[in-house]
Amino acid sequence: MDIKKTVFQFLKNTELFCSVPAAMLEEASGNCRIARVKRSQFLYQKGDVANYLYILKKGYLMELFSYRESLEMIVKVKSPGEYFGETALLTDMNYLNTAITMEDSELVIMPKSVFLKLAWANPGICRVVIQELVERLTNSAQNMLNSMYMDAPGRLAFTLINLLPSNSEPGSPREVRITQQALASTAGMARQTAAVILGDWRKNGWISTDRGKISVLDYDSLMEIIMNSELRT
Repeated sequence: MDIKKTVFQFLKNTELFCSVPAAMLEEASGNCRIARVKRSQFLYQKGDVANYLYILKKGYLMELFSYRESLEMIVKVKSPGEYFGETALLTDMNYLNTAITMEDSELVIMPKSVFLKLAWANPGICRVVIQELVERLTNSAQNMLNSMYMDAPGRLAFTLINLLPSNSEPGSPREVRITQQALASTAGMARQTAAVILGDWRKNGWISTDRGKISVLDYDSLMEIIMNSELRT
């Protein structure tokens, strides 16, 4: 298998690198590698030296933010085509959160020097990164307001929708790989409370659940819960 060609074909179809000229991207692809990682493996932890950009090719991964030693919140669930570790590379800092695989996964790993060379030469890369950072900041602010004013169903619906992959196919069920415990923790509520709410949503046909996975079947109904919760604040 020609790894360079495989990496190039994959990267040129991602949002982050689609604007990079083919010759430059092909050269960068020759300096990348493909890694296969088992489920529940850490790619890096908060505070580790940032040496690589990771682009998910197959599988699912979640980014966690740790507060002290007792609380972990899910920042984002990553699906194929999405990237992570970019903020630390661009700011020359250590990794700001923790990345762990949720199932057996395959990733393209790009060295820091290769990524920075592409980023500084192609404004489109920085534009995509900035847009995602703005969305994260907006969501973080909204999460703070939710914790103060929204009721439990509103917070849970907002958290679930916020964690859905952004590249879901239109008209298809939207799903996120997450446990009920992790969802409850991220929404700032007890697991028992989340379980009761999710059970009601299952009965209504709005979601379905499987081991480590929640599928949103009726997106509009969950959005209505969020809107009604906001109207009551």
